[in-house]
Amino acid sequence: MKDGRTSDKVLENIQEKIFTGEWKPGQKIMSEIKLSEELNVSRVSVREAIEKLATLNIITKKQGGGTFVNDLGPSVYLNSLLPMLILDRDNYMDILEFRLITEPETARLCAERASEDLIKELQFSYEKMKSYSNDMKKFTEEDLKFHTKISEGTQNTLIIKVNELLRNVLEYHQRTLYESLGPEGGIHEHKFILDAIKNKDSELAAIYARRHAERTISDLRKLK
Repeated sequence: MKDGRTSDKVLENIQEKIFTGEWKPGQKIMSEIKLSEELNVSRVSVREAIEKLATLNIITKKQGGGTFVNDLGPSVYLNSLLPMLILDRDNYMDILEFRLITEPETARLCAERASEDLIKELQFSYEKMKSYSNDMKKFTEEDLKFHTKISEGTQNTLIIKVNELLRNVLEYHQRTLYESLGPEGGIHEHKFILDAIKNKDSELAAIYARRHAERTISDLRKLK
């Protein structure tokens, strides 16, 4: 078996030990040599698996001190989505349909839970969006920042993490869409969402977030 495929099997084996609780947070895992002996694979394959898990923040390597299991919050389990999302950058419609399902409830929770400080940050982000109406790169950055703030307002770690994962994938597509159709629709819709959140009107926030997602999908279909 090739080293790449072997390292994936090693990674799955280590993940299973961690996710089932056999290896607990803070615990030092066995050395690369012992792992290679236990799994009957090369040290190269073990090292590759360890590096991947460290990148996903599931374990931490300490120079000269060994490798330790991290304390895994819910958001860590979503890190494995990142390679898939990067590879599937062209599935913009799939992402928009996912947002159509999630963003209304995200806006609803934000309206219920957002602090006054976060609402001020949303307002600031919206004002910057308006000021960048002739610069689609900066406008898109503020658009995505606005949605990031809404996710933070939910105080839900999974929602925040999913938004973070989607943000980089969305940036190119969102900018292309705005360059083709202009920012006016986005500016108006973000204002409605913002006002609903400021007024703590969770139902209205969800309705406007849904309309915003639906309009974006409709615009993309027209372009295609």
